[in-house]
Amino acid sequence: IKDMIERWGTPDARTMVAALPERAKRLVAGFVNSTKPIVAAINGDAMGLGAWIHGAIGPPVILGDPKFIKKYGPMLGFDFVTPRWRPLDILRWHVPLPSLANVRTNPIGLRHKGEHLIKGHVVFPGYYDSMSDAVDEVVTTKFGPQGIYKDAALFDRIYKGDYGARYLRDAAAYSQDVIDCVKDICNYIYETHGRFPAHCDAIHVPGIWLQAHHVEVEYYERFFRNGLTDAHRDHQSRWH
Repeated sequence: IKDMIERWGTPDARTMVAALPERAKRLVAGFVNSTKPIVAAINGDAMGLGAWIHGAIGPPVILGDPKFIKKYGPMLGFDFVTPRWRPLDILRWHVPLPSLANVRTNPIGLRHKGEHLIKGHVVFPGYYDSMSDAVDEVVTTKFGPQGIYKDAALFDRIYKGDYGARYLRDAAAYSQDVIDCVKDICNYIYETHGRFPAHCDAIHVPGIWLQAHHVEVEYYERFFRNGLTDAHRDHQSRWH
């Protein structure tokens, strides 16, 4: 807000104002996601592990959103796509002007020297020509001639006995009507909202994570009163 006030009347300020709904959405998502590592930390404590929650800089910044490159640099250099502004965006997304369309910029993948390291299933040059093509790629990756569910040897290495073969028997290929339904839904989302997914990023980075580690029992015993629980003291004998 301080930055917005200082730049009031400039193009940067107008962009910041238009981005407020998106920033609010990310803030709410951050609060929701923050409960997950808290639960994981409690679970770690019950196992006798130390657990520390970390926060990162804003996901759009660290991925390399074009809006922030001038100030922060390319960072990780992900590919981004900005949907074309449409009049209905005023109501749907609170984006009042075409010049502010970049508040809906979507991270879609990561390439290094032309090679896809992370490839989102989106419509974009170098990715897919249509959402139907993207769906076909997913199906082929799973059930095509070289699909993962055609590799019986892989599942034999993973599972004991005949569990691998039984798993593959249950992992039946999708029927054509299911595939066609998914294509219709994905194409509708893209054609209606100009991006896929419509309401979240193709590459999700929560900006928060959990570190679990063994505690140094001698340290806590030396400097703290009641710094450890019995679960911490007995972790090595119970779990290792």
